[in-house]
Amino acid sequence: MLEEAKKQIISALSKVANVPPHDIVLETPKSSDLGDLAFPCFKLAPKFKTSPQNIANDLAKKLPKLSYVSKFHVVGPYVNFFLSSSNLAADVLTGIYKQKGKFGSGKAKKERIMIEFSQVNTHKAVHVGHLRNTALGDSLVRVLRYNGYPAIAANYPGDIGTHVAKVLWYMQKYHHEMKKHARQKNKGEWLGNLYAEAAKAVEDHPQNEKEVAEVLQKLESGKDKKLLKLWKQTRQWSLDEFYRIYKELGVRFDVWFFESQAEKPGKQLVHELVRKGIAVKDQGAILIDLTKYNLDKFLILKSDGSSLYATKDLALAKMKFEKHKIDRSVYVVGTEQNLYFKQLFATLGLMGFKQARKCYHLAYELVMLATGKMSSRSGNVVLYSDLASKAKAKALEEVWSRNPKMQKKKAEHIAMKIALAALKYGMLKQAPNKVIIFDWQRAVEFQGDTGPYLQYSLVRANNILKKARVKPSISVDFSLLKTSEEADLIKKLSSFKSVVEKSAEQYATHIIASYAYELTQVFNTFYERCPVAQADKSTKAARALLVWAFAQVLSNALHLLGIEEVDVM
Repeated sequence: MLEEAKKQIISALSKVANVPPHDIVLETPKSSDLGDLAFPCFKLAPKFKTSPQNIANDLAKKLPKLSYVSKFHVVGPYVNFFLSSSNLAADVLTGIYKQKGKFGSGKAKKERIMIEFSQVNTHKAVHVGHLRNTALGDSLVRVLRYNGYPAIAANYPGDIGTHVAKVLWYMQKYHHEMKKHARQKNKGEWLGNLYAEAAKAVEDHPQNEKEVAEVLQKLESGKDKKLLKLWKQTRQWSLDEFYRIYKELGVRFDVWFFESQAEKPGKQLVHELVRKGIAVKDQGAILIDLTKYNLDKFLILKSDGSSLYATKDLALAKMKFEKHKIDRSVYVVGTEQNLYFKQLFATLGLMGFKQARKCYHLAYELVMLATGKMSSRSGNVVLYSDLASKAKAKALEEVWSRNPKMQKKKAEHIAMKIALAALKYGMLKQAPNKVIIFDWQRAVEFQGDTGPYLQYSLVRANNILKKARVKPSISVDFSLLKTSEEADLIKKLSSFKSVVEKSAEQYATHIIASYAYELTQVFNTFYERCPVAQADKSTKAARALLVWAFAQVLSNALHLLGIEEVDVM
């Protein structure tokens, strides 16, 4: 494979130059006419005290014959290598054929990693911003597992706190008819609307804040049975909505934590930190002074005794480390919480948790409207249910236009897969540090750099194989795959393993999305210039294997993005 070829070249250069392998850094030439890989000799000039061009000429004379290299030559200060297309093709395509769905995967590793993501708050509606978090976290879990890590998918919904208290306060004050509300069809969305109304009522009349604070204290104490009953009922409405959406998205969690479960242990832990001298009381509140770490003061309990996110996150981390025995903890949360997580991790370190060094905040930017930031509080959000419904409707139109005789049930099933591919890919193709400006038209596009385009490319590949009527086999003449289009596709396929490894190391799933799109572009160039069904028997067999290998690798990549395949578009 390409990575094996690189290792072979680096090893050979290291020996003839008598330098460590890490001093040999290969590059890809700007033009394939110059070669497939190149070694710039500038870095060796100080050691050999001569020009890079002289070094390149000297190295070229000493290099032995390499199995992965058909030829090499010197171009100025570079030693350029042309890979043996037949050997590379045989190695890559045989590897894909034998490993299939595991091609590019890593060996089993012992380090346990927990990825905490989604974290949708109850008593609020699920919107497009939550979709970015959920798609990102789910894809990361898939990538880490593919790399051999025993990754644990965790969800941590906020089912208690000020936002819940506002809704319950508002319901008790202005909405008494619970039987009527229980008949609401979309209870989760209704609660989201109620939250926006409650937030506005508090914002317009600040005196209501005191009443909300009292509701929160009662809720945390658990002594008000009527309030507790209302909380449990409305909480379940939200959870039912979450379960439905996760099922639709194909997202599964191994562990569910809830803020309400961490609230009491969190308060106990805070007071323990005071006793140990890690935290101090300040005007009734409890905080940790992190100024010597340039992290300011970290408030971990309010002066009225109410909990904060920090109160519960400290207890949650303790549960993760002690109960679930994890080595690494990844928090998928927006960039606006950067300082907070630095403070949290520093505090965990002060508490003696060695895992604190391996806690990681996977920060992602907002999904914004063209008019500005979305806000559940003000009610200007794009609901997930509305987005999914519109995307499915557009996808269904496309399916019907191409397959007018298809049964309705099957058409709707395929349309939903296409719609979710559009939505997920739209969230994953951007690097997490990039703001996504939400646009209704772009969100449901099916051409260009989109999820449905990837699905379509896979359908096209499978249709080519059907028309060719050749069962893919590794008993082919690999030397027949000699065009530049075939060579480019083979090289792109060979890089899948390194792409997956890089994605896992950097917690960067957008790398997989970029690779999948680039792979389909290389394939489409091959498809246009290298006919399969019309080729002679031997060439047809070799090209059919190449098409099959492309379909398998693209299928693997789609799985890592959480995108399902379709058999027709």
